[in-house]
Amino acid sequence: MKKTLSRLVLTSTLMLGTLSADALKDSLTNIMKKKDSPGMVNLDGLSIDAKHKPKVAKQIRHKSRPGTAVIGHYHDGKAVRKKEADRYIKKVTKGKIKDIDRLPRKQRLIVLKDLQNMYKIKHFKSRPKTAVIATVNGVDILKKEADGYLEQVTRGKVKDFDRLDTKQRRVLIEDLARPIVLRDAVMQDISPEEKEAIFKQIWIEKQRATIEVSSEEMLELYELKKEKSLALNPQAQIPHFMSLGDSLKNEILEQKMMANLMRDVNITVNDDSNVTNTDNNDSNESSETLGKIQNTKET
Repeated sequence: MKKTLSRLVLTSTLMLGTLSADALKDSLTNIMKKKDSPGMVNLDGLSIDAKHKPKVAKQIRHKSRPGTAVIGHYHDGKAVRKKEADRYIKKVTKGKIKDIDRLPRKQRLIVLKDLQNMYKIKHFKSRPKTAVIATVNGVDILKKEADGYLEQVTRGKVKDFDRLDTKQRRVLIEDLARPIVLRDAVMQDISPEEKEAIFKQIWIEKQRATIEVSSEEMLELYELKKEKSLALNPQAQIPHFMSLGDSLKNEILEQKMMANLMRDVNITVNDDSNVTNTDNNDSNESSETLGKIQNTKET
């Protein structure tokens, strides 16, 4: 009985093995014959007694560089050490990250850029005030000019031209260059007579801003002109004081400006030795003639 049972078990095992082998063979044969086969082997007909063990992905062990490793360079060529970057990220992350090598490459570059900028600010050295920072049409622009202009436009927030980046420096230099370019254009296009007239007008306007003219002075001049006009023609129509306000003021301004100019003038009259001196009567007549001319002009 036992022998018969053993034979049945053996026979069943052999049959299962044969069936499994035939199924694997057929599956492989079908793959070889079909051009569009996905290349998958049909294992439905196989019986596997062993339990399936899923594959576990191998964990890549992190390898950090030593603290003395060079990870970049500052603007002056000095090496940036890894330990500096580790201290920096530990500070900014409040201790959550202590090793720069654990960051992705893009973030490592950001950390390096931050270290370079901080180093540049800490070791910044500005040029002297007399340094020539640009030249426009042969005209030098000094750093003190740029510093002064920068302080003015930023209302005192920035006072050093050298602290600007390249683009900001260019914009500031172009602002300082405009008056130079304009002056060159003006000097080339206008005549000497026009230049003199322009300079004269500028000087007059400057004097007008500093010289004061009171209402009493204007009224006094008005009454003087009125008196002279009525003396010449009692029926003359005298304009109202208010209508002559601007002309009266300009006349007083001109008188004061000329008085200021002539105050310190040193005039020497050279007599002609070939002409004999006139007597007192001739001198008196000349004085009277000049007086009449002057009175006519004032009227």
